Amino acid sequence: MRKKSMKVKVFVLSVLVIVLLSGTIVMANPVTRDLVFGVSVTINGEGANFAEDSQPFIVDGRVYLPMRAIAEVLGFEVNWDPSVRTVSVTTYEVAPLINEPTIVEPPAIEPLVEVNPITSAEIIALQVAWGEGLVAISTAYAEGEDYAAIAQNVLDTLYGYVDGTVLFKPTVAQEVPFRFTEAAAASYFIGGSIDEDTGFALNPWTAVRFSTDGRYIINGETALWMGSVFLTNDVEEEIRVEKSLGLYRDRNGDVRIQLHHSSVPFAD
Repeated sequence: MRKKSMKVKVFVLSVLVIVLLSGTIVMANPVTRDLVFGVSVTINGEGANFAEDSQPFIVDGRVYLPMRAIAEVLGFEVNWDPSVRTVSVTTYEVAPLINEPTIVEPPAIEPLVEVNPITSAEIIALQVAWGEGLVAISTAYAEGEDYAAIAQNVLDTLYGYVDGTVLFKPTVAQEVPFRFTEAAAASYFIGGSIDEDTGFALNPWTAVRFSTDGRYIINGETALWMGSVFLTNDVEEEIRVEKSLGLYRDRNGDVRIQLHHSSVPFAD
């Protein structure tokens, strides 16, 4: 039996021959016929029980069901108007579906993550800190202090090695031009595991300034900067290098370097 969910409505069934409302059989013609009982009825896969005087039966191969009993099982209201010989069936609730589909809950929507964009002031602050760090390493080396500890602090606080790989291309490096580990970066700054490194930060640097010819692009919690950097040595000689920095905001809210590319100006 196919059953559809339906909105509240009233429909009228005209009964011409037989009415099974209260279990009473009304025959149009008093002809003797054989009634076969023992008909089973299932609704939504479950057997339906009927009163003794409202059992379904078969006459001449046709099955007759008790309308009132079936309607009440389905949640309908049945009324009989003998004056016009009409049965009125009204439903006030949606009948359950056969093989009702499984309801799939929609996926949970992740709350929007608040973005804390990098600012131009933070980019400038990082550049200043990098320049001061380079001068501090150079000064400590010249004065016989623990320059290695200062260099390590610069790498730990300004670069993103704490979160993974940093793309570092030093200014003066030929045999190993790309440094992807903190140890390789430290070797470039103060000498160490790579033979060609003599310690770039150990030169007598006295000042560092990032030129105003640079430009930056901010994409939320990441940013790019490219421009000129001028390094001043102890004889007031100013050396220009060209740098590109890729920056990101870490989980603590600090801005760090994730890409550092440096080169000298092209010369014929």
